[in-house]
Amino acid sequence: MSSYVESVLAPGERIVHRAAVSHWNFALSYLLAALFFAAAVGALFLQSERRTAIAIVTALIGLLTTVVALVRRATTELVLTDRRVIAKRGFIRRDTVEMNLGKVESLHVNQGLLGRMLNYGDVTVVGTGSSLEPLRGISGPLELRRKLGEIAAPAAGPGGSQP
Repeated sequence: MSSYVESVLAPGERIVHRAAVSHWNFALSYLLAALFFAAAVGALFLQSERRTAIAIVTALIGLLTTVVALVRRATTELVLTDRRVIAKRGFIRRDTVEMNLGKVESLHVNQGLLGRMLNYGDVTVVGTGSSLEPLRGISGPLELRRKLGEIAAPAAGPGGSQP
């Protein structure tokens, strides 16, 4: 099964950079799931007839929390091609935004201290007349900015402005 971005590429268009949502963006979900799994193990030591049922229910909640986080991560795509920036979120309800590179004015990267240490941050693509909604917790946001600069520089030409 191909990704959404691969299915909408124009003939001759190639992917320059593919960004992903950092696992750190879902750290709270993973922590919550770990607590549910720990509660499931703890429930097995209860002196109750329902300890198995309690353990199964809490383990299922932990599993569901983990699966939701992983699906949200896997169904978010941010791709830079040689012609445009494509952002897609969602599995059942899909939200997509595309911006031609000629319309991109800048790419904003916001990183806190933890984001700088763990190499993730929020990315906002600003274009003429509009901007993409910030994509939260993107892995390697500075690499994305660098790649955008690399492909935007040849497009600008020697005079520094696009034709």
